[in-house]
Amino acid sequence: METARVHISFLDLKSTELIPTKPHHLDADEILIYTLYLPDFIELKSDLFRFLRKEEKERAEQFYKEIDKNRFIIYRSILKFVLAAHTNLEVKHICLDYDVNKKPFLASHPFLYFNISHSEDFAVIAVSHNKVGIDIEYKSENFNFSNLFPDIFDDKEMHAIQNATEKQQTFYTFWTRKEAFAKGLGKGIDEDFKYIPCLDGQQNLNPALFTNNKNWQICSFVFTNTYLAAVAFESNTATAENIILYTIPNSMKSLLELTQVREKTSFISLDN
Repeated sequence: METARVHISFLDLKSTELIPTKPHHLDADEILIYTLYLPDFIELKSDLFRFLRKEEKERAEQFYKEIDKNRFIIYRSILKFVLAAHTNLEVKHICLDYDVNKKPFLASHPFLYFNISHSEDFAVIAVSHNKVGIDIEYKSENFNFSNLFPDIFDDKEMHAIQNATEKQQTFYTFWTRKEAFAKGLGKGIDEDFKYIPCLDGQQNLNPALFTNNKNWQICSFVFTNTYLAAVAFESNTATAENIILYTIPNSMKSLLELTQVREKTSFISLDN
């Protein structure tokens, strides 16, 4: 059996305007990334809360800090709006299931893959017809990342960071790549995390850790000056053309239009 490979690169992704009233089909080789900035949605919190299920509302009320409660309400509800747009389900009817590693999935649409990540005030949601994982990190200037080296990087990776002109940038680039790949595989940060590749270029995947022969792509991209992100997905090729970056509109009218326009179209789905 041919050894599976992963190709790792840095892509220059440009944000595309998301027009809620304009239908967009998720093609077989596309990765859609939806981004949102938390402060832009605070005023919508009460409206968004209404779209949560009973158990989600109860979970929201359990958060001690207001900021954590806000994040859960906004990020969870927006995720449901995105999934509703891609499934023709009503937002309130979106029910997330969880695998053994607590990765959410839609049992009703097993071939629609998605993943969410958030850090500080930003969140990103990746949607694809292939397995996908995404990670975003705020580049904290006060974080002493060197303490993590022996546990999460191999010798070549540690050497690359230590000899980099911008050590912080390199650390977060490598970290987000590993995290995105782990999430795409449905794994947590475990003893195998260290052996997930993160250096640029094409690399073989350890068959002892990766049991199928699927090839993967890991693509890093600069989100803002203070945030870095990476997306990992099953694929043989990746270009900036088939990874589309959208900004979620911060109005209830636009969010509702986002789902309604999909309901009037024959949305492509591989699980039908």
